[in-house]
Amino acid sequence: MAYDLVAGPGSEHGAAPDCAASIDFHDLPALARLRQRARRGGECDFLERISHLCEDQAFDHGEVERALATLLPLLRAGLHPDERALLLKLTGVLSFASRTHQGVHGICD
Repeated sequence: MAYDLVAGPGSEHGAAPDCAASIDFHDLPALARLRQRARRGGECDFLERISHLCEDQAFDHGEVERALATLLPLLRAGLHPDERALLLKLTGVLSFASRTHQGVHGICD
């Protein structure tokens, strides 16, 4: 099982994504902990939505910017190594999408 996050046209347009990352089964504990950390600082709709791994999601440019505003401050937190690895995956895709003015799609495998 994997949940793919892609920036760029993606498979729905028959093209390879410009940037992609996957959330795998072993990432779920780190995702749950990141959700809790993000809740302490406010709401993070992005983490809530990608936690529903069986549902495809689409995030427009504004949602990408809001997700980055919530997630980037977590890079300064004392994170477990698995949380940091997942956060870097997420912020990598979101940062690429932000910089190229694209949305992000969450695709359930």
